Amino acid sequence: MKNNSLAEIAAFLAAQEQLTLVCHHRPDGDTLGSAFGLKDLLEQMGKEVLVLCADPVSPRYRFLSDGRRDLVGQPQGAIVCLDIASPEMAGSLKELALQADVLIDHHATNPRYAKMNYVDASAAANGEIMLQLSKELAPLTPKAAAAFYTAIATDTGCFKYGNTTQNTHLAAAELIGAGIDVASLNRHLFQTVRKAELELNRMALETVHYFAENRIATMEITLAMLEQSGAGADELETISSLPAQIEGVKAAATFKELAPNQYKVSLRTDGSVHGGEICAAFGGGGHKQAAGCNFSGTYRQAEAALVEALTKALEN
Repeated sequence: MKNNSLAEIAAFLAAQEQLTLVCHHRPDGDTLGSAFGLKDLLEQMGKEVLVLCADPVSPRYRFLSDGRRDLVGQPQGAIVCLDIASPEMAGSLKELALQADVLIDHHATNPRYAKMNYVDASAAANGEIMLQLSKELAPLTPKAAAAFYTAIATDTGCFKYGNTTQNTHLAAAELIGAGIDVASLNRHLFQTVRKAELELNRMALETVHYFAENRIATMEITLAMLEQSGAGADELETISSLPAQIEGVKAAATFKELAPNQYKVSLRTDGSVHGGEICAAFGGGGHKQAAGCNFSGTYRQAEAALVEALTKALEN
């Protein structure tokens, strides 16, 4: 399906008096950074802007939301979905997402479900698109620049993931030039670790299993581990990359228990297989090197199903 242009989307946004910006559930730095950066720009233009999310904001990202944990309220005006690959990714706000006037996203699997859509799968993060959109809207403030930098840096693993491109670095340089304290921001995002996170990492690493001649690694995070460690959603965001760092591993799957016999999978690959395509077969999706899906059943059943799919993909 054809994209609208960013100029068309900017013109639509500029014509609105009230807007509701929607983040995906279990919000990460990209969806929140995109939303709060855009909120700042639109408020400069005199707009009334509300940001909504089905799940709480983790402590790591509350500097974006002015300290707010819960992004709740009654939708108002035009609905804008940011970094939401499918309506289901909005969680309990799915029906609101289905009414979206505007969608801005970077996932190749996005079905373009809004009235106006801009999807660029070449962008490493939604924040890259938001920076380009900002040039059609309002002058970039340090606050908006910090939000968009957070979006880009977190979705690229501080520029370490394979989705990082020349354009990613150029975007980061432009945002740094807008006056953000990049050293302080990076320290907060990537070098500050709570004791709970270290404890959760320790327990999770004890569950690592290898398959396909050590090319596939799996790891489990149970509800009991979360309770014992005291870890929350903030600690869960970075843990998925741990098994992917093991030498020789081509694909790493972290299974996070949501409820008894319910698991969310975070899949990371080195590009040897397309993680998004594999997860799509299980009702999920994502990028080549970072994707996700959900499973119902026991952990061993879920692990066996995904490992079988990954092994076939590696053999091909």
